[in-house]
Amino acid sequence: MFEKITPLTIIAQIFGALGMICLFWSYQQKERSRLIMGKLGADVMWVIHYLMLSAFGGAIPNFVGIFRELIFLQRDKDKKWAQLPVWPAIFILINWTLAVLIWRSAITLIPICASTFVTLSLWARKPKITRMIGLPVSICFFIYDIFVGSFTGMINESVAIVSIVTSMLRNDRKSPNDTK
Repeated sequence: MFEKITPLTIIAQIFGALGMICLFWSYQQKERSRLIMGKLGADVMWVIHYLMLSAFGGAIPNFVGIFRELIFLQRDKDKKWAQLPVWPAIFILINWTLAVLIWRSAITLIPICASTFVTLSLWARKPKITRMIGLPVSICFFIYDIFVGSFTGMINESVAIVSIVTSMLRNDRKSPNDTK
């Protein structure tokens, strides 16, 4: 679980911290495209982080997520080809296929399950739904991070939960003037 600290693990944790900053920023966005841009930057950092920790189960969904976010950003620009409802299924299928190919243990499935939900939440186009689904996703990744020794991952998921809840309270609550 927690190996000895080496220069490689320190560098890995730095990339994780950068990913954490990107994610924290993304959950604070009201606009979907800005939320996805933050998620894209985070995915790049987390791929590097997990690869440096040899945690391939965590690297896969973040790697696939890079392409997912690129497609979803094109969807926001009303590109017809990016509107096809098959895209979430393609990304989910790629994640699960890669998970089977790199299978080490059942722990590998935790981030893949989380990524399935992230894909669906980002496709929904509503930041409120993205934030709501983000809570169980963060719990899944927190558990995975414990197993692979990702200190920044555990901090990230703790901060993400606080960030998501804060954003939900700030952006998603109905004001007294809202009508049903």
